[in-house]
Formats: sequence, structure tokens, C-alpha cells
Amino acid sequence: MKLKDYLGYFTFTKLESRAIILIIIAILVGTTIKIIKNQVTSNSFDFESFDKEFIYKTSIYQNFSNQSPVDTLINSETTEETNIKKQEKGKKEQNLKEKSININTATKDELVKLPGVGPSTAEKIIEYREKINGFKKIEDIMKVKGIGQKKFEKMKPYIFVE
Repeated sequence: MKLKDYLGYFTFTKLESRAIILIIIAILVGTTIKIIKNQVTSNSFDFESFDKEFIYKTSIYQNFSNQSPVDTLINSETTEETNIKKQEKGKKEQNLKEKSININTATKDELVKLPGVGPSTAEKIIEYREKINGFKKIEDIMKVKGIGQKKFEKMKPYIFVE
């Protein structure tokens, strides 16, 4: 029995029969592509982590830098815009190293100078500080929405509480 005979039971027109066949073919092709794609991506090798480990283990610069060679190579970007941002960040960190900030008395402008703190986060810090009548320890700043462990670690050297 041919496919035409099976489709004859449903009394489709010739045009409808062709549309159904095309839809079935499209579904089969799509499913095949998805299966192949999943197999290819699941068996892929993680070159990035391999490169990081290889560079770190073979670098002759390990003893000459405070930053690991892996971080140095990964973070080095060559565009003009990123270089400008890095210079601004360096100036910001240099200014902060010279003077730490008391988070209980800091103004919004002073808080914005902290790494990872923008105007909205500075406002949240001030609102939370007023709500709890000041921070007891610097770790309390992590209770402010938007400040997690990573951001706290970046700003930790630049803040204190009195």
C-alpha cells in the first residue's frame, strides 16, 4: 500500500496532502538537526580552561607580577575604549587607596567612588544606613540589595566603620 492510499482514507485534497508531507519532512529534518547539534556540543572540549591552566603552569612571569599570568592574558584587551576605562579605574583605585571611606558618614558622591558602586547603589546604601541607624561592621553593607560577596570583596580595602 502506498502513502497515497493511506492519505485517501482522510479525503485530503492533493494540495493538502502535499502540505502534510512537507510538514512531516520539516519536522524530521528539524529533529535530526537538533539531535546532531546536541551531540556535537555535549562532546566539545573546554579549550578556555585548558588554555588558562597551560598558560599558568608554563609562564615564566609568575614570580614577577602580583597578578597571575592567566589573569593578565585574559584581561588584556586591545581596544582604545577598554584602555581608557582601565586608566580611569586605575585613577579611581589610586584615589581610594590614599583615602578610605567611612560608610556611615559617606555622601553619595563619596560612595560612587567605590569599585562597583554607581549612583543607584549609593542611594540604596544611604537609605539602608538611615534605616538601620548606621552600619555596625563593614560586612553589613552586603545586606544592601545589589551588593554581594564579589562586590564587597572589591570595595573592602576602601571602606571602614566608626
